[in-house]
Amino acid sequence: MIDATPSYRCKVSAGNNRGSLRLRMRCFQVEVLELSRDTFFIRVPIAIAKKVAVGSKFKLLYQEMLWSVLCTNKWIGQSNQVDLEFKQLEELTPPKMRKGPLSGRARQVAAIGQTDPTLPVAMLGAFIITILILPAWGGQWGTSERMCSAVSTTWSALSGLVTGRR
Repeated sequence: MIDATPSYRCKVSAGNNRGSLRLRMRCFQVEVLELSRDTFFIRVPIAIAKKVAVGSKFKLLYQEMLWSVLCTNKWIGQSNQVDLEFKQLEELTPPKMRKGPLSGRARQVAAIGQTDPTLPVAMLGAFIITILILPAWGGQWGTSERMCSAVSTTWSALSGLVTGRR
């Protein structure tokens, strides 16, 4: 038989203890003292504690997460403060979703190393220039003598830079 063990309670550090408890239509700042996997232990002033009844459901905002909680215990803490125990019922925080494009289709994920479109565009440009120049080099169609001479000049300049000759 599996024995259930009580949850381990952890103290909350001083800079991380701010929370907000929603009572009816108002929100009150509270101090979260301890946490466990299914409960919150908070400290509130007596004026706020009078509005909280054991067995009532509330909403608690803590660390940017909204929880539906049930008050299970209430006792006097330090001077003019009351400690409350809340059981977590449900997490109400809506998931953050990115909005897609208007067409409704998601962007395709690029493969590793293909995030920059420069290489495919350069290859397409080189292919188009090659198609336009090849007939001129053969002398049969004479498509573009200016383009052919520009490519020849660029090619000879690049080969001169690489080889070191002019």
